[in-house]
Amino acid sequence: MQSPDVIANDAGHQRVTVAALFVAYLAGFGVFIPFFPVWLGFLGLSAGWIAVLVAVPLVIRVLTTSFVADLAERAAAPRQPLLWLSIATVLLFAILPVLDLLGGETFSVSSPWVLLMVIAAMAVGWNALLPLCDALGIQVSKQTGTAYGILRVGGSISFVVVSFAAGVAIDRYGVSIIPWLILAAFSSLIVVSLLLPESVRHKPADAGSAVHAAKMRSGWVFFLRRKGAMSVFIGAGLMQASHAMLYSFGSLSWGSQGFSETSIGLLWAFGVVCEVVLFFVSAPIIARIGARGLLIVGGIGATIRWVAFAFAPDLFATAALQVLHALSFGMTHLALIAYTTRRARPRELRAAQGVYGVVSGALMAAATLAAGPLYEQFGAFSYMAMAGMTALGVAIIVVNRVRIPGGEPNRTA
Repeated sequence: MQSPDVIANDAGHQRVTVAALFVAYLAGFGVFIPFFPVWLGFLGLSAGWIAVLVAVPLVIRVLTTSFVADLAERAAAPRQPLLWLSIATVLLFAILPVLDLLGGETFSVSSPWVLLMVIAAMAVGWNALLPLCDALGIQVSKQTGTAYGILRVGGSISFVVVSFAAGVAIDRYGVSIIPWLILAAFSSLIVVSLLLPESVRHKPADAGSAVHAAKMRSGWVFFLRRKGAMSVFIGAGLMQASHAMLYSFGSLSWGSQGFSETSIGLLWAFGVVCEVVLFFVSAPIIARIGARGLLIVGGIGATIRWVAFAFAPDLFATAALQVLHALSFGMTHLALIAYTTRRARPRELRAAQGVYGVVSGALMAAATLAAGPLYEQFGAFSYMAMAGMTALGVAIIVVNRVRIPGGEPNRTA
């Protein structure tokens, strides 16, 4: 039997390494989301191709995440699948900066078809990492009594620091440095995965028992049998998918308004700072208004944000509107974590995250593909279409009469 000091040290190790996992994963996002479309534009691709290439990882998420999440459900320790998926992500993405460096003609990095193949292959592993990180964060949250928001907040801070630093680096060294920055951020996932403790494990079960078979049931089957669950997933998915225009063309649109890369990095960073503040104060908010209230307030905030962005506000006004990122993204994310934690049993959490990943990924992919021709035709005014999506998401949640469990995500139902 372990002593209290050993148990406390082990719990501390779990908290630190899982928090570091979020830091590493969101560091990649801190470069990829704000600046990958900028690099694609630098290569001379059209808005339509940029939208396709940004949508490819989302399509791959729809096709593969649920399957990969179900496979990961079978691993007693999450360290191994996280490590191998991280290695695959790094090796595959490394093809792009290497091709850019070599400057070949047959397999040119500026060829949209080459980009399509590499990004599609890389996205299989990369997409699977986020639901696994979220599920692991929820599991360690329950085991150690640490709020999920506290574990994840380091990742948000990582996004802030990296996006700002990337903007400064791009202003100084040029747009061509972007794929190398993304590769460096992705590589940190391998290091952190190696540091995950073996003590983060699932309780083994008899593979032949009926109980184990029920636990291993697909997340799709489980959630389709929950009354109102898919309405919640679709409503929240629409709110998350409304960020498609921002993720695909936000930086390009801001650049066309004359904002520097450093200013663009600061805008992204400031939005996530507001998200971090929300995570720190999330527990009493969730307890007071529940997941349903979070979704409604978040959707209303997103609608206001996109309507204002449609009129291409100046730098100061854009920065002020970035405060609403805490609502449009932060609140809807916390609501889904609270919902899945209350609805799913411990061994079903990964499958639950996989199901939502498929639903939100399908909606985000469709919105991203639509964003290309919309932006090409209407520019910033295309954000009005995103406002329509969030309004529809709010309507679905309001009409849904099924009680959505609330409460702090680290408690059991």
